Amino acid sequence: MRIVYVKMVILLLLSWMFMQPRAIAQVAVADTSIVQYLERNNTGGTIQVEQPAELSRRVARVGDEVEANMVKVPVYRIQLFSSNSASAKTQAENLAREVENTFPNLQAAVSYASPFWRLRVGEFRTYEEANAMLPVIQNKFSDLQRGMLIIRERISVPVHDYSND
Repeated sequence: MRIVYVKMVILLLLSWMFMQPRAIAQVAVADTSIVQYLERNNTGGTIQVEQPAELSRRVARVGDEVEANMVKVPVYRIQLFSSNSASAKTQAENLAREVENTFPNLQAAVSYASPFWRLRVGEFRTYEEANAMLPVIQNKFSDLQRGMLIIRERISVPVHDYSND
């Protein structure tokens, strides 16, 4: 009797182990929020969630929101600084001010992506434009030149409607 009991427990544990990943995989549907998942018809029931628009915006996954009159375009930037030290934020902000004073036509952007503070400059349309500017910046900030590199990013820019002009 004891052997039968042990075999049943082992069988239950094994079946539970193999069933868990399937249940998790069903929940992990790409590009939807939990609310959108619950509102689907194929989840075994019908749920209708009523919520304010602001709450919908906050629970949506990153990238779900469609910005009106905006389009994402690729740009190239020169990364001058990246650090996760305790003083990295201050260093990046001070360096950004120095870059904007030295090169007023270049936009300096300080960003934080855990755990790194980064400083990237410029919004060049092509890699060649960024590569042409790289030696100029390297000459001015020679102590940072070893860590400088060209980065491709996507930014949102406004779309102008010229149909009424």
